[in-house]
Amino acid sequence: MEKLISFVIPNWNHKVLLGECLSSILSSKGALNKQVIVVDNASSDGSYAYVKQIFGNRVEWIQNKKNEGYARAVNKGVALASGELIFLLNNDVKLYTDTVRNLVLYLEGRSQAGAVSPLLYYPNGELQISCRRFPTPSALLLQQFNIGRCGPYKKWKLTPMEHLSGSRVVMQPMASALLIRRHCWFQVGPMDESFPIFFNDVDWCYRLYTATNYKIYLCTWARAMHHEGASVNRLGFRKKIEFYKGLYRFYRKHYIGKKVRSGLKGV
Repeated sequence: MEKLISFVIPNWNHKVLLGECLSSILSSKGALNKQVIVVDNASSDGSYAYVKQIFGNRVEWIQNKKNEGYARAVNKGVALASGELIFLLNNDVKLYTDTVRNLVLYLEGRSQAGAVSPLLYYPNGELQISCRRFPTPSALLLQQFNIGRCGPYKKWKLTPMEHLSGSRVVMQPMASALLIRRHCWFQVGPMDESFPIFFNDVDWCYRLYTATNYKIYLCTWARAMHHEGASVNRLGFRKKIEFYKGLYRFYRKHYIGKKVRSGLKGV
């Protein structure tokens, strides 16, 4: 029997994009068993009625009474997931027909892989920079000055060439589209809900590398389209404030008063 894949999709006021995302999941090629879970953060655009009219009982729906943030929505969805594989997916991602199949094959071929991400592209076909190193002060400083590397130190965001030069271990892909082994998820633990919007995925990936022997991979022969920021862009100026709040929480939790694990540098 094929492994069950549980798709967990937070949603907030993007019913049309959500519908495209769900259609892409259900039309994926391969002998795939799918559980599709949407966790809605109190949308006011008729998302529930829209999805139920089109997809009926093929989609499990969790309705929050208020916007509880991304991290808590993901955790609620995973709590109901039955699959051996958990696919975290943003509502503004559209999978290609072979995306899921290619990711599953890639993950199953590498016992050390706890999670795998596809390449992401903007709707206009441009490559999206979706993978990063961890945001050490040196990595952010090099990023700010657009310096690729200085001795053993490298800038925060991977370059387009690093994305396209072959499948590889990565530190932190965006959780916009991330396929995870169930055992890996529970070994790392749920997303930290003190990061409601930004850096929850950074924190989760960091804990994977510091608490387990798993690795995260970027699979270059799996691709998906991502609008990027469809929900968070609605925050306006608050988006930048929330970003820096998340970065501060990350530093306070992992760096301040602690020695950064040297083995994480330079990947």
